[in-house]
Amino acid sequence: MPAINYSLRIIKGYPTPNVQFIDINTLLAAPEHFTEVIDKMCQTVQQTLPPEVLKKTAIITPESRGFFFAAPVAYRLGLPFLPIRKKGKIPNKPYCFRITNEYDSYDMEMDEELLLSFPNFIYIDDILATGQTLSSVRKAIAAKGKEILLGVHLTSVKSLQTMRNDNPELKNLPLKEIL
Repeated sequence: MPAINYSLRIIKGYPTPNVQFIDINTLLAAPEHFTEVIDKMCQTVQQTLPPEVLKKTAIITPESRGFFFAAPVAYRLGLPFLPIRKKGKIPNKPYCFRITNEYDSYDMEMDEELLLSFPNFIYIDDILATGQTLSSVRKAIAAKGKEILLGVHLTSVKSLQTMRNDNPELKNLPLKEIL
């Protein structure tokens, strides 16, 4: 998939100085590459988790860039999709928790009723940087007795691998990336 790698732009100094932001807009604007990425994500999920586990699993992702990947994967695999939204956006029984990542700390929420209806989750997002967002979500899900079985990302920031390896919330969690 080398051509897809070229569909990603690097924006230096955004959103804060010293950050090299991976811009997915160019990928989203290339239908052939975007389709290939969604196909690969679906294959990754199917090759990693057995069908009997997938039947009891829903896909989650935090707002908003992850929605571009998680929703089509859920659709293609026939799996439920539960979005993690900014505080105040879930109308029914919001389960609120804090997310801390490399840029900020903020409250997010999920529909608690839907969250409690599934034992397992697949976390899909665009970029795996420090892993702090995934770590926060995994901790919040675990507090409700639920488990993230797999993390699937478009790509990761290679220079932050050591930080991810040192994160106890990410231990024993299979992490897959497409690019």
